[in-house]
Amino acid sequence: MTRSLTTAIKNELATNDIRPFHLLTISFSTPVNFTDCSFSLTSSISGSSVTYNPSDFVIGIGDFQEEIDITKSSLLISLSGADQTFISTVLNENITNDEVTIFRGLLDANSSIIADPFMLYKGNIESFAINENTKSSVVNLTVVSHWADFEKKNGRKTNNTSQQRFFANDKGMDFSSQTVLDIKWGKE
Repeated sequence: MTRSLTTAIKNELATNDIRPFHLLTISFSTPVNFTDCSFSLTSSISGSSVTYNPSDFVIGIGDFQEEIDITKSSLLISLSGADQTFISTVLNENITNDEVTIFRGLLDANSSIIADPFMLYKGNIESFAINENTKSSVVNLTVVSHWADFEKKNGRKTNNTSQQRFFANDKGMDFSSQTVLDIKWGKE
């Protein structure tokens, strides 16, 4: 992804006092805006003024690699399940393909945003997992780049409803939503 860094960000990167932060937007039916900064930040990077609130519920944003070639990149976002809102949202809404945007910016010595944070990653939620035990609860969102659907064929879907439409008694897709591996059709 080509980056257009402002002169102010380039100048700040040249100093020894780099204070980065992230702005994370998850476009659930009610979008959530988080920052890993210890205080709220307001930015107009998305065209309108948005306040990003600090959140203890963002446990981690995984690493990803940028490639020169067109590839499907992904990253993992971990949210604490202590706030039942996230668990309720992923279980009760169709969050697949909800957009996720992550910006990275820098703070100056006065803890003000240096002009124009840059987009670090933009993708869509591909899947989620809820991991619970007696001491913790974590919601993991797998986010993939827009290239994930590059080779997708429009029309038929690999789900039971689509299969039943064409073959009413076929049970071949009953558990398609639970498979983790790609289903290979025909000869290889």
